[in-house]
Amino acid sequence: MNILIVKIGAIGDVIMALPMIDAIRGKYPEARISWLCGKTVAPLLKAVGTIDEIIAVDEKRLLTGTLLGKLSVLISVWKQLAGHFFDLIVTGHSDPRYRLLSLTALGKERRSFARGKKRFCPVPGRYHTDEYVRLITNVDGPEAIHGRLHKLAVLLPDNLQSEFKPGYFPVVALSPGGAKNVLRDDAIRRWPLENYVLLARELIKGKVKVVITGASSDQWVSDSFSGLEVIDLVGKTSLMDMAALLGACDLVVSHDSGPLHLADLAGTFVIALFGPTNPHELAPYNNQSKILWGGENLACRPCYDGRTYAKCSNNICMQEISVDVVYNTAMEILGRKVFKQ
Repeated sequence: MNILIVKIGAIGDVIMALPMIDAIRGKYPEARISWLCGKTVAPLLKAVGTIDEIIAVDEKRLLTGTLLGKLSVLISVWKQLAGHFFDLIVTGHSDPRYRLLSLTALGKERRSFARGKKRFCPVPGRYHTDEYVRLITNVDGPEAIHGRLHKLAVLLPDNLQSEFKPGYFPVVALSPGGAKNVLRDDAIRRWPLENYVLLARELIKGKVKVVITGASSDQWVSDSFSGLEVIDLVGKTSLMDMAALLGACDLVVSHDSGPLHLADLAGTFVIALFGPTNPHELAPYNNQSKILWGGENLACRPCYDGRTYAKCSNNICMQEISVDVVYNTAMEILGRKVFKQ
């Protein structure tokens, strides 16, 4: 049984799709699984260790490059897949253009997120991970199963181990940036930066060690934390080092972005801050997550329809999540843990 998964997306999207692997192994234990992904998430998929073949493409060039650049990526993928037979080809995207990537592969059956007789389009309000699993199992209704995300343990690199001595004060990671991908910057999803700064101050007063995390594209947040006793690792870690970093923390506070899902994958307690997107579709589905969804009385919440957001220059829904509520929630979670001083 040969199965090809086509899922190119942001870190969080790919993490939510990972339970497809478990669903395949449960239904077809001997299956050979290939995954077509972007180069950014390829190290993460390799670390999972249960995928037989990873085909990584330059997603930036594919999605935002010139016409010639896009064609060159397509042609490269077509050459790699030409003549290869797959019993099942699953495309985890609703945009039909992604199906072009597997055009030269021979497929007995093809499934994708698209409206049709088999209802493969994600149902609004459903957890996206469960919908990815449904693509594999083709089972809907009361018999449908929840997707399971297995925790990924990654060792801290030597240069970070000294920051996380066992039995020290509790460590909380804040991820103020993110909420962007190759195609766009969704600032509407972010909790105000000044709120993260205020939260950091309160946590430090409460004898909590604070770490600021993010990709190199998030370095614009660092200046706001100058003068505070925080560990600023924004832009200083690889994807897998960040996974290890978040896994070493006692708690992660993040809005709807990649670090939120990376922390879930690492098995860390998280406080997930939501506003324009529906947490029932996107928030980690476990008992270690505390979801705070702002804008309860706003008629426009949620405003994300799967493709675009409402025209909004003032994300009140996110601003309504107060620093006090997040701080008290964090201290409540940390209070359940035991720390040696």
